[in-house]
Amino acid sequence: MKFKNLIEKAVATYIDDVIAWRRHIHQHPEVSGQEKETSAYIQGVLDSLGIPYKNDVFQYAVIGIIQGGKPGKTVALRADMDALPIKEQTDLPFKSSNDGVMHACGHDSHMAILLGAAAVLNSMKEHLCGTIKLVFQPAEEEALINGAKNILASGILDDVEEIYGLHAWPDIPVGKIGFKKGNLMAASDHFYVHIKGKATHGAYPHQGKDAIVAAANWITAVESIVARETNPMENLVCTIGVFNAGQRYNVGAEDAYLEGTCRTYAPEKRDYIEARLSESLKALDLMFGTQSQLDYKRGHSATINNPEAIGFMEGVAKEYLGSDAIDHPLFPSMAAEDFGYYTQAIKGAFLWLGTGFEGNPALHNASFTIDESILKTGVTLMAGGIAELLAPGQAEA
Repeated sequence: MKFKNLIEKAVATYIDDVIAWRRHIHQHPEVSGQEKETSAYIQGVLDSLGIPYKNDVFQYAVIGIIQGGKPGKTVALRADMDALPIKEQTDLPFKSSNDGVMHACGHDSHMAILLGAAAVLNSMKEHLCGTIKLVFQPAEEEALINGAKNILASGILDDVEEIYGLHAWPDIPVGKIGFKKGNLMAASDHFYVHIKGKATHGAYPHQGKDAIVAAANWITAVESIVARETNPMENLVCTIGVFNAGQRYNVGAEDAYLEGTCRTYAPEKRDYIEARLSESLKALDLMFGTQSQLDYKRGHSATINNPEAIGFMEGVAKEYLGSDAIDHPLFPSMAAEDFGYYTQAIKGAFLWLGTGFEGNPALHNASFTIDESILKTGVTLMAGGIAELLAPGQAEA
């Protein structure tokens, strides 16, 4: 590894700034599609570092560009920008000032790490062969906006040969990095169901078509599809999280509304569960005389890591952080991330940055936080990996 000492010195120079950037971003969260001030703040930091950028790619996206001292390939780093509609319940002195909105998924740390890596790489750009694109992406949490897919569609990354990102991960101890080849995070779809029956007085159930009874049977059918039609060694999760029906205790319900999510890895399994949900509703209507509608919306694609890219970054981590920093998760996650759109189009890898310590809750929890030591770990790994990719000889290989 050519740049370890240089990277370590640069990280030490900027780490206090990285912490300050993270705290500012954490205190001023914005949800998907509303990241206006977050975008402006990132642009201000890039201006202060002398890094040019584009801000007309998609919504509030910012694409920084660092040009190395010599020609070479183009690579990218990505961080997501959006927060969640969650009321923060930490006692941090820099807790959210935007009531009801919180960085409960670590995106504040992702942005700070990318800004730190940008500062480090920009300080040594004359030693690098190639170009670095810094992708600050809006709307990761909202699949219907889909920041990754729209940034790719813009063409701004058409020349990128490799792309890397990371995510804060409570299931891995603080200070460790999770490296997993192949399947990492699942495809995520969102479905809506309306089951229409016929209302009747509760004393005369035979005169109506009870949408609640029909819906309860359908929920059981969905569970059976997963449990009895799916190979247990395959990845499929189907969860119904919303069930609304009825107007009064003594009236058979005319309408039932349900919402849920399906998580898969294999494209054919994704097609299968969508088709089976539709078929099961048709069967339900035959059985109960109801009229059902399914609105199935495809969300994020699965994030599948390139084995060579993961292997390269693991080698960098061993050199820069030591073997003790390496973690190999046994299983992929059924949680979703739109980084999968990048890895479908570009060679790349997504890493898990450990935030697990006693008492720290899961992601999307109102009390979630990080141990700020992970910021140094993340900056060192991301900057080190890109520097080694663009090292003389390596970049030209």
